[in-house]
Amino acid sequence: MNGSDSNDLTFGCQVVAYGDVNGTIEQAKRAEDAGFDVLTLPDHLFHPTGSEEFLVEPPWEAFTVLGAIAQHTERATLMPGVTDSVRRHPTELAHAVATLDRMTNGRAGLGIGAGEAFNFVPIGDIDWDDPFTRFVEAVKVVDGLWTSTPDECFSFDGEFFQLEDAHMGLKPVQKPRPPLWVGGYGPSMRGFAGAVADGWFPWIHSPDQYAADLDRVLSVAEERGRDPDAIDRAVMVPTTVSEDADEAQAVGIERNRTSLALRPPLLADMGYEDIADDTPIMWEMAFDEEQERKLLAAAERIPDEAVDEVTVSGDPERAIERIEAFVDAGVDNLVLIPVGDFEETMRHYEETIIPYFDE
Repeated sequence: MNGSDSNDLTFGCQVVAYGDVNGTIEQAKRAEDAGFDVLTLPDHLFHPTGSEEFLVEPPWEAFTVLGAIAQHTERATLMPGVTDSVRRHPTELAHAVATLDRMTNGRAGLGIGAGEAFNFVPIGDIDWDDPFTRFVEAVKVVDGLWTSTPDECFSFDGEFFQLEDAHMGLKPVQKPRPPLWVGGYGPSMRGFAGAVADGWFPWIHSPDQYAADLDRVLSVAEERGRDPDAIDRAVMVPTTVSEDADEAQAVGIERNRTSLALRPPLLADMGYEDIADDTPIMWEMAFDEEQERKLLAAAERIPDEAVDEVTVSGDPERAIERIEAFVDAGVDNLVLIPVGDFEETMRHYEETIIPYFDE
């Protein structure tokens, strides 16, 4: 896709109704009806049991819910946004996505990252000393199993994963594979996205910094002889849309201040180095009492205009302006996280915003 052309923009929706499996399925159905072409789910295992501020509702198992959503939707691509390379063996990830792709006749994708501490901090038998190497190996195993044949089995001898003469008989429908999007921010993850993946899929970004960070993805792709224009340039950002632009912006700022605080490198790039120095980064967060204290203290110091910069909030006209800023930054797959009034936000996307970009 060409991220500079708004006519190529694909809309996605991250569906988050923790603690409510059926409500999640209903929201996914509503988003597809509203015109969203990609439906993603967060993939969490443990939420902090002592927190009254963060992730207070229990998570469901993402692939189970994606399978249920598959039975209630007809055209949208379905994927985790994102799963990790820590809690599941990559053979299981390869099998689950292949099954979902078969179930949907080619509508599955795999969003995957290196992991976040809160999802597995209670699990004492996980080795997480080198998450990037584990991630790279996991992706290689998934891709190798998808292309394995009885005559050309897949073997792999890595630091974390070892397979000998493996053949996964159930193959995805999509060729050469379901879209594989990398969720991650650092130079290594962005470089890997450009070298191997089908797309780059970070969470929470400003348009200016997205454009700057995207440059490494595309430059590495070109160095590896890949077509940079063939790489999906995705991003996941919160959205709140209502008739009252000021009210919607206020909701967006209130609900997303701590999300931006969890992205200290982004804060630093936006010019708030002093705040970034005092807040824990998302992938290290276990949401213990001390981390929460630091996070909340840092979040309170972030200016409203900085939070607004990482959201698509306002009335439909302003939402369109904000989306155009992301398009200008190179985004061609905009995955939105509705916060606030879900139905009102869906209605504005269905009636005004998505049709505007389809013209």
